[in-house]
Amino acid sequence: MSIRIERMDKNIKIVLPVDTDPIDLQNALSYLKYTEIVQSSKATQEDVEALSKSVKSAMSKDIIQRLRQ
Repeated sequence: MSIRIERMDKNIKIVLPVDTDPIDLQNALSYLKYTEIVQSSKATQEDVEALSKSVKSAMSKDIIQRLRQ
């Protein structure tokens, strides 16, 4: 795979081969979006862990309830 990166005046252009796997490309774009969002975040690691714990707990309750049906 040959990837070319070109610096423009106000942008960076990334040229990929046509046969690039769309799923791999989407994963790369999602990661770039994630880093853009995280860069301006004021959340601490403790905030992230608390939110993660809360979401996992809510998901577990939802999954258990669906399994009982």
